[in-house]
Amino acid sequence: MPATQRIADPSRYQATRKQALCLFAARGFSRVGMRELADYLGIKPGSIYNHIENKEALLFELIEELYEELLHGARQVNQQAATPAECLHGLLEAHLQLHASMSAHFRLAEYDSHCLTSEQQAQIGALRGRYEQQLVASVERFTGQPLGNNRRAALSGIVALLNQLPAWVETPQLSAPARLNLLRDMALSALQGALRALPD
Repeated sequence: MPATQRIADPSRYQATRKQALCLFAARGFSRVGMRELADYLGIKPGSIYNHIENKEALLFELIEELYEELLHGARQVNQQAATPAECLHGLLEAHLQLHASMSAHFRLAEYDSHCLTSEQQAQIGALRGRYEQQLVASVERFTGQPLGNNRRAALSGIVALLNQLPAWVETPQLSAPARLNLLRDMALSALQGALRALPD
């Protein structure tokens, strides 16, 4: 039974999710035991399963939420962009902007998704694949030609770069808009370099 069906109070469950997200991101999912999670949430260890189904189900929900938000952002960009260039730039910018509100989700997606069950990993992989296809389609519209298998595979690496880049680049001297421009330029440079270097 999904965790959300086990909780009588949805607002309490959302608060529990948010607290668990912070703990998982700070400590690393695999390092957090159920007793520590219960203590952090202010729940008696024996009653924690009244609040969550299990750790893996909670991790899955959080990573699933991230890719659903990325897909939603991609759909919005596709609807609003007037040109292929605007679409590609907008897709990269929407991805990078999402870090402001979901940085902990990105960390879990990149570093802890291996802790999911094989079935959960397959479901997350399918969501990520759908998002990567959005990037492939955007690049193909921009270049005016279909991408071969090698370049499609390279775009999977670009998604990983987009997921991690904001955490790597600490630039406190820059304003938020200037930092976003820098990150977008770095992502575009990496994308252009990969497409030039690889044969179809």
